[in-house]
Amino acid sequence: MTRWTIATLVALLVLLVAGCPQQQPTETIGGGPEAPATGGDRTEVRFLAMEYDTNTRPFMQKVEQQFEQANPDVDVNIEVIDWNAGFQKLSTLIAADNAPDLANIATIWLPELADLDVVQPLDDFVSEEMRERFIPMTLEGAQYQGHLYGLPIAVSARALYCNADLLAQAGKEPPANWDELVEVARACNNPDEGIYGFGMQGAKVETDVYWYYFLWANGGRILNDDHTRAVFNSPEGVEALQFCVDLIHRYQVTEPDPTAYDREGLQELFKSGRLAMMITGPWFWGMLKEDVPDLNYKLAPIPAHTDQVTMAVTDNLIMFESCENKDAAWKFIEFFYDPELRLEWAETFGMLPELKEVAESDYITGSEQWSLFMSLLPTGRFVPLHPRWTTIAEEIKLGVQEAQLQTSTPQKALDAAAERVNRILAQAGGEAE
Repeated sequence: MTRWTIATLVALLVLLVAGCPQQQPTETIGGGPEAPATGGDRTEVRFLAMEYDTNTRPFMQKVEQQFEQANPDVDVNIEVIDWNAGFQKLSTLIAADNAPDLANIATIWLPELADLDVVQPLDDFVSEEMRERFIPMTLEGAQYQGHLYGLPIAVSARALYCNADLLAQAGKEPPANWDELVEVARACNNPDEGIYGFGMQGAKVETDVYWYYFLWANGGRILNDDHTRAVFNSPEGVEALQFCVDLIHRYQVTEPDPTAYDREGLQELFKSGRLAMMITGPWFWGMLKEDVPDLNYKLAPIPAHTDQVTMAVTDNLIMFESCENKDAAWKFIEFFYDPELRLEWAETFGMLPELKEVAESDYITGSEQWSLFMSLLPTGRFVPLHPRWTTIAEEIKLGVQEAQLQTSTPQKALDAAAERVNRILAQAGGEAE
C-alpha cells in the first residue's frame, strides 16, 4: 500500500487550521512494560499538548511536577500549544523527523497519521485489565484498521439546552421529537423581542455536524460501511436537511441567517437569554454557571425522529513510533490515567469521563448535568474515520449551507456534495492501493 508523504500530511494539517490532587497514584493501571532504571541519567519524554482553555497550561505543569516527583529518573517536558498553532507545529516536527514522543490529537487526524506509519500502535501496551477500566465506546475513536492507536483524553457528547424560563412562559417542556421541537420552538419564538425558538448553526467548523444530529436521528448515515461511497444523500438525509431548512424558512423559528452563526455565536445568544433551545456539548453548562449563574436552563436529549442518538467526540493521547524511550513514555501514560487525576481533568475542562471508575464517582453521579450526558453517551455516533475526512466534511458543509440559503434544494445540494465526496473517496482509494 502506498503511504502518504510527509508533504501531504503537512498540507492536510494546514487545512485543518480554520477543539490532580496532591497525591500520587497508589497502583499502576496498565499492563505495559516498566521504564528501565537509568543509573542516575534522566530519560526524556516530550509531550506536545494541545490547549483546551486557559486551564491547560497550569494543569499540565502540575501533572509534570507530580509525575517527576514520583519518577525522578524521567524528565517530562510538556509543551502546551494553541490548537490552531499546534496543527502546524506538529506537521512541521513530523516533516523534520523530530516528532514529539506523545501528543493529544483530534480523532479525525488519526487516519492521516496512521497511514504515514508515524503513530505507535498501543495493542502491546494496553492490557486487558486496562481496557476494562475504560467505557468501551470511548475507545472506538482510537481504533483504526484493527489497531488501537491511542487512549481517549477528552470525551464529549451533545445535548439539547433549553431556556427553562422561556419554555415555562410558553407552557412547554423540552421536546422529545421533531414534531415537538417545532411546536416548542414556535411557542417560544418572538423575533420582535429578539428571541428565537431554536438555534441553527450555519458557519465555520461543525456546520455539517449540526445537520448530522438530524441525519442520525432519522436513521441516516454519512458514508457506507467500508467508507468507499457517500450515502448521506439518501431519502433519510434529504428529509433531515429539509427539516432543518423548514425550521429556518417555513417555520421561521431560528435566528436570522444561520450562516452567520457558528457554535460560539449560538452559545452567546443562549447566554443572553435570546435563544430558547440549541444543541451543544457538556462544556457549556460550566460556562453558563460561570458567566450567567442566574440563567435557568434544562438539559434534554437531542429530539429524536426514528432514532435517539447523540454525537460522540474524542481526542486521543498517542505515542509516536519514533519515540526512543517508549517504556518511559508509557509509564507517563499510566500515570496520566490515574482515576483521581482523570476526575480532576473532568472537573477542570468539562469533559466526560472515559474511565468507568470516574463515571461512577459521586461527583459525576451526583450531578444532574453530568448524569444526563453520561446517559446519552451509549447512543453516541462518531463521524467516519477516514484520511480525507477534513476535506469530506468541508464538501458536506457547503451542501448544507446551500440548502440553508435556499440556493439549492436539499436533494440537489446533497446530491452535488455526494458527487464531490465520492471523487475524494475514489482518489483516496487509489492512493491506498
